[in-house]
Amino acid sequence: MLESWDFAEWKEAQMISLWDIDRISLFDRSVAGPKVPSFPKLETLFLRRSSMDEIPTGFLEKTPLVMHGSSHHQRELRLFDQIREDDILCGCKKALLEELETLEYINEISIILPNDISARKMLSSYKLQSCIRKLHLQCCNNMISLELPPSCVQAMVHLETLQISSCNDLKDVKINAKDKGKQGFIPRYSMILPKFCKLHEVHIISWSKLLNLTWLIYSPCLQSLTVSACESMEELIGGSDGVVEENSGLFLRLTTLQLENLLKLKRICNWVLPFPSLKMIYVHSCENLRKIPFDSNTGKNSLKKIQAEQSWWDGLQWEDEAIKQRFNSFFMPSEYMDLYQVLGYGY
Repeated sequence: MLESWDFAEWKEAQMISLWDIDRISLFDRSVAGPKVPSFPKLETLFLRRSSMDEIPTGFLEKTPLVMHGSSHHQRELRLFDQIREDDILCGCKKALLEELETLEYINEISIILPNDISARKMLSSYKLQSCIRKLHLQCCNNMISLELPPSCVQAMVHLETLQISSCNDLKDVKINAKDKGKQGFIPRYSMILPKFCKLHEVHIISWSKLLNLTWLIYSPCLQSLTVSACESMEELIGGSDGVVEENSGLFLRLTTLQLENLLKLKRICNWVLPFPSLKMIYVHSCENLRKIPFDSNTGKNSLKKIQAEQSWWDGLQWEDEAIKQRFNSFFMPSEYMDLYQVLGYGY
């Protein structure tokens, strides 16, 4: 355990790194009116597998840089919160977000939000949205639908990595058009709506009620997509009227597609995709996926590997034998793949 007076000798420190500390208290309660130690020269406070009992009001404002990284030439704050549910700050994520909102110089946040309260707080704040680089929503069990107005999508101009996991009640993500003076939700791709212009990595893990990921049509720069353990999903991208196909530019930059343990998945989409950048596709335990949206031009000059069970590959249905023969040379049989270990999730 570390008490506030333990920090006294570090008041001139530029970096403090604390690992495996059971409890950290920044309050000095031995004097009238609890005091918080001041670190005027601190640039980096790195905390890992440590528990802070409370974040003092104004503490982040006193610390130019929290968690990771530094800037010697400009005044900025980058928050990298890579913690798990039983680690530092878990119980006070909403308070942390409220504290971050008050900071003038914060411009980069990477954070895990472990419940729907903290997620809704993030999604209601333009300032926080505009700073998000990497976001992991976890265990938002009281959310049935995640509704994002175009203003929210537009604010997340710096979002690069999104992971959503273990949200068992969440059925879908919708781009809501109500703040544009329209009614209801945009049911298909619209060129007038803003997009996640920097989002290049998405991990969707363990959504028991998720139906599809059609909202990905608003992510034109997506490079890596992982979908795992979504037991209700029957299609990756919905829509069959050709509008999405024609206008979305869907998966034009996608290099890696990973599909695992999707027992009801029947299709990726209802039309052929060119996948001009696709290098690798991994499929495991998707026995109802009998067709893939490939033709003779799919992945041309880019595709390197298709890895899946031999039985799945042998059971695929093709438009003609020539297309199957073209992709046979890319196939690599694998009876089991642990995608968590091979490719890694999160950040």
